[in-house]
Amino acid sequence: MIVNNYRKQVSLQIRNILFFLFVMCSGITFSQDVSFSQFYANPMYLNPAFSGSIGVPRIALQYRNQWHSFDNAFTTYSAAFDIPVKKMQGGIGGYVISDSQADGILNTLQFNVAYSVFVRLSEEYRLHGALQAGIFQNSLNKSRLIFADNLDPNYGNHGTSRELASLTDPNFTYADFSAGIMMYSKKLFYGLAVHHLTEPNQSFYQGNENVAKLERKYTGHFGARLPVYLYGHNRKKFDISPQIIAQMQGKNSQLNYGLFATKRGLTVGSWFRQNFGVRYNAIIFLVGFMKRSWQINYSYDFTVSGLRGQSGGTSEISLTFLLNKNEKRKDLPFFNAYEEEFGVQ
Repeated sequence: MIVNNYRKQVSLQIRNILFFLFVMCSGITFSQDVSFSQFYANPMYLNPAFSGSIGVPRIALQYRNQWHSFDNAFTTYSAAFDIPVKKMQGGIGGYVISDSQADGILNTLQFNVAYSVFVRLSEEYRLHGALQAGIFQNSLNKSRLIFADNLDPNYGNHGTSRELASLTDPNFTYADFSAGIMMYSKKLFYGLAVHHLTEPNQSFYQGNENVAKLERKYTGHFGARLPVYLYGHNRKKFDISPQIIAQMQGKNSQLNYGLFATKRGLTVGSWFRQNFGVRYNAIIFLVGFMKRSWQINYSYDFTVSGLRGQSGGTSEISLTFLLNKNEKRKDLPFFNAYEEEFGVQ
C-alpha cells in the first residue's frame, strides 16, 4: 500500500514537473499571449481601438478554462471597462487579466489602459486609433516546484532544492505598450493592432532579463453584421456575422474564421482555429443570449489536434453589461443592432 501511494505521488510529481517544463519552455521560446475563443467578449484585448466604441459605458467579464483533463492547466480571468468621452472625441478603457498555468505554478497578472480617438471619414465610415500602456507581472510559485535534488527516493517527500537559489526574481514586473487602428460602418468593421511594441524582456533570473523576450504580436481582424431579411418586420430579428481574425507572434500563427447567427436575442455560432498552414487546432462552438443591456455567451473548444484524446476540450464564459442605453446611431462597430428589438442595446 505504501509502495503504491509512493508510486502515485512520484508519478504525479513527475507529471507536474514535465508539464511545468513544457509551459516554461513554451513561454520562453514563443512568448505567446493568452488566446481567447470569444475574441470579441473583451474587444480591447483584441484591439485597443475598440475602447469607447459602443457609445456607452461597458463592463465585460470573461473566464476561460483550457484543457479540462489536466488539473487547472490554464485558467484565465478577464475584467474590462470602457467608456466614450465626447469632449475628447474618443474613448478610454482598461482591463485586467489574470492567467494561471500548471495549477498555479506560473501566474501572470496584467493591467492595461487605452485611449482612442474617433474620426468621421464620411457619412458611412468612422476611424478609430488608439494607444495602450500596461504593467505586467510574472509570478513563479517556488514552493510548488519539485527538483531531483530534493526528492526523497524512499518516501517521496522533499526539502529545499539548491536550484531555487538561482530564481532570484520570482515576481518579475515590466511595462508594455500597444497600438491599434480600426475602421467601420454600420455593417462592416476591420482593423489592425500591434501588441508589445517594445518587445520587453522577461526573466526570473535577475541580471538575465534578456533571455526571454516577449515578442511583438500582430493582429488583423474583419467582421460584418448582415441582416438575413433586408425588408419587412423580420429584418429586426435575424442576422448573421461572418468573422476572421489572423494573428502572428514570433514563430506562432493563428487563424480564426467562422460565423454566428442571432435571432430574437439567441446566438449560435462556430469557428475553426488553425495556423497559417493547414494544421487545425480546434472547432469552437458558441451559444448565447442577449438583451438590450446585457449579454451572456458560452463556448466550447473541441480539440482536433494531436491533443484531442487527452485535453478534454476548453470552456469559456463571458458576460457583458451596458450601463446606459445606446443612442440611435448607425455607426457602432459590430454591436450595432438594426432595431431596438434585437441585440445588446
